Amino acid sequence: MDSQPGIIPTAASPAVPQHSLAGRIISFARILKDHGFTVSTPSVIDACRGVSYIGVERRSDFKALLKALFMTRAEETVLFDRLFEEFWSASAPDRRVDLPDIPRPEPGTTTQLPIGADVRVFAGPDEVTQDLSEMDEEALAEAGISDSQEQQARNEQPYVVYSPVEVLRQRDFRDVPEGDDPVMDRLIASIVAPLLRRTGARRRPASSGTRLDLRKALRRSLLHGGEIVDLPRFRQRPRLKKLVFLCDVSGSMDPYLRFMLRFIREIQQLPTRVETFVFATRLTRITPMLTRLPFQRSLKEIAASVRDWSGGTRIGECLHQFTSLYGGSMLRPSTVMIIHSDGWDRGAPELLEAELIKISRTAYRLIWVNPLLGMPSYEPICRGMRTALPYLDAFLPGHNVAGLERTAGTLRAVL
Repeated sequence: MDSQPGIIPTAASPAVPQHSLAGRIISFARILKDHGFTVSTPSVIDACRGVSYIGVERRSDFKALLKALFMTRAEETVLFDRLFEEFWSASAPDRRVDLPDIPRPEPGTTTQLPIGADVRVFAGPDEVTQDLSEMDEEALAEAGISDSQEQQARNEQPYVVYSPVEVLRQRDFRDVPEGDDPVMDRLIASIVAPLLRRTGARRRPASSGTRLDLRKALRRSLLHGGEIVDLPRFRQRPRLKKLVFLCDVSGSMDPYLRFMLRFIREIQQLPTRVETFVFATRLTRITPMLTRLPFQRSLKEIAASVRDWSGGTRIGECLHQFTSLYGGSMLRPSTVMIIHSDGWDRGAPELLEAELIKISRTAYRLIWVNPLLGMPSYEPICRGMRTALPYLDAFLPGHNVAGLERTAGTLRAVL
């Protein structure tokens, strides 16, 4: 029989008929083995048993089971996906395909089936259990899995399953293509979610709402012989600190800015005042644009309104503009200030130090998020960063989602 490209047909064992799902799993294990995968006897048995639990109604679940048992390295993902599609089906995932009727073999005979046929046509969980009970070491040996391979598999590290979400969490923002922005947006929203659930514990009486103040209701019932005659309600009284973000828009910060602004956009859902500024050689307030416009449109509006976008950086002068113009209303003991910058500064270090002293003495916390901090070889030796470090309450990385997650955790602790 001619094989499909990349597929090696195998003969079925007498103990496990080829038409059965267990026989197909053994054949697939042989193909993986021939392509360099480490496949052991226990993993094949576990695959057959696993199918009896998860069923074969969803193709994605079946593929995830085989991937978890037959893959040992993330690098094998692409090859596994190709071999899986070639072997099991040429149809779209999660769709049942009506194939031509395939006759069941009579006892003692063998029916050859097309290699690309859909697994759900051949066997259900009951048949898998029956086939598994008939599986013996000889059948597995005929599938091409030797004792030495089994022992090697037992000595291997635990199975690692490729997770695209985890890869994106650790990927530097410079390497994230724009096509992955929706996934990154969901990841950033997920790391901000615990922070959004952080509200003050104090209560405020309310005339309406769904939260009942049972303690007050019980106290009032004492005036009516223990009868509850009304249901007082309450709402949370926010006690969150105010947040002020200052984001560097110089050329070196371009790859990181849109992700930080997305992070801030999620933070704006907090029941507190959140102000956002961008700076390079001058300070620009962007809170209205980031709040009222759709995110992608707000990025365009911000880029159009900031004249020094992707220019040089004078951090000290921009901080001086902030303290002079907005310090009276925004720089308070209840303010947490977050500066997002790599610290490269062309301005006078004396001015930068003077402004940082002023801010650190007034604000509740001063946090600096530096994308370069996530690089293994990074040292804060540039002039701006050396000047700022003594006055910071936290110095955090911001080069990927995991770094922003640390920032969210820090904010959750100080708000």
